[in-house]
Amino acid sequence: MLNLHDFSLAIRRRAWVGALLCGVALGSGASAAPAPLAPLTKVRLTVVQFVPATGDYKRWDAVSGEFEIGPDGSLAVPTLGSLDVSGLGAEELGTRIGELLQSKLGLIDAPNASVQVLEYPPVYVVGNVATPGAYSYRPGMTVIQAMALAGGEQRIEGASGLSETIRLQWDLEGYSRDILRTTTRLARLKAEFAREPEITFDPTLNTADPVVAEIMEQERRIFDAHTNELSRQQVGLEQLAVLYKAEIDALEQKSGAIDQQIERAQQQVDSLKTLLAAGASTVARLTDAERILDDLRSEKLDNVIATMSARENLNRSERDLAKLQDEQQSYAAAQLQEQQASLEKLMLSQTSTMRMLRQSMDADASTVAAQTAKTGIRYSILRQEGEQTVSLEASEASVLVPGDLVRVALEVEMPAGSSAPAPQQVDLATIP
Repeated sequence: MLNLHDFSLAIRRRAWVGALLCGVALGSGASAAPAPLAPLTKVRLTVVQFVPATGDYKRWDAVSGEFEIGPDGSLAVPTLGSLDVSGLGAEELGTRIGELLQSKLGLIDAPNASVQVLEYPPVYVVGNVATPGAYSYRPGMTVIQAMALAGGEQRIEGASGLSETIRLQWDLEGYSRDILRTTTRLARLKAEFAREPEITFDPTLNTADPVVAEIMEQERRIFDAHTNELSRQQVGLEQLAVLYKAEIDALEQKSGAIDQQIERAQQQVDSLKTLLAAGASTVARLTDAERILDDLRSEKLDNVIATMSARENLNRSERDLAKLQDEQQSYAAAQLQEQQASLEKLMLSQTSTMRMLRQSMDADASTVAAQTAKTGIRYSILRQEGEQTVSLEASEASVLVPGDLVRVALEVEMPAGSSAPAPQQVDLATIP
């Protein structure tokens, strides 16, 4: 037999499903008003320009492509660099990029730049809903549509709420471990980029924790392995350069000796020519002396070629050494950027999970009272505005923006003459 609460819950679920289907139908029939592009929005930029000579549009592949707006509201566009797109819609951004390209490249007409949104940041639904979590955003989405995606009002079942809390706590612990590993990895990459003799870790890390100590030790081992490998390659190239320099010195000494031999051989030929003219020598002796002089000159040429080859090898070894150092710096710099971006995403996910965990634990604390009380639903929105997070009162028709967190709370009215059991006390000091 259905009680009053179950009957009311069934009516609400039908209304939420109806609202979701209506929202989908409206989304396919009419376009919502353009909203400003939020951080972490993925967009596709297409730049084309009309070529009067051919009557065709030419696509600018060097500028076009898929991009993601950074957490600070900036968009990195080839040729233009980093642009602040805060408060701009897709159409406005396309117009601005076209104007900037026209100005920077000195074009007579601005190229046609269009921005297509590929994926918005999700909205988050927490509190008394069936399946709290992140859901794909679409322009014009309302609170009731987001709640319908989350399965509607949560059934008053203590076990499901507890399971959600445990899952969020597990996720939060995983984010904390990932942030720890990324932080220590960044410290190693900074040391490699700066070519420091050892890693300087964050002094706030608890080295007494075995897990922290093990992660730090792993990064030290990787650092030592990379440093030793680079050192071995550098020493090998430096030793090779020393050998080439020694070879050049020996060839230059040999060249001096050959020059002396050539000088003496030339004197011998000149002397024999004088004697031959006086009839005191033979043609055969002169021929032998000239052959010896030619051989010495040929040996001189071979020595010059060998010296040039040794100098080329020396230059190559010096270039290889410089290239090795540059490649190590470039690799470390690329890894630094990648890990820094990963850390920022992990911290955003951690913050969202903390908020969801707080709401889940609040819901667990009120479950016992809600099972026996008359309930209503109150909505609020947590929205990021600049560097601040503001809380807004909301209704079912309130329009959401990407990244919003919708909080669904039960308004409990206890039956007359009864009192709610005291909720379980939970330490939320670490949750903002």
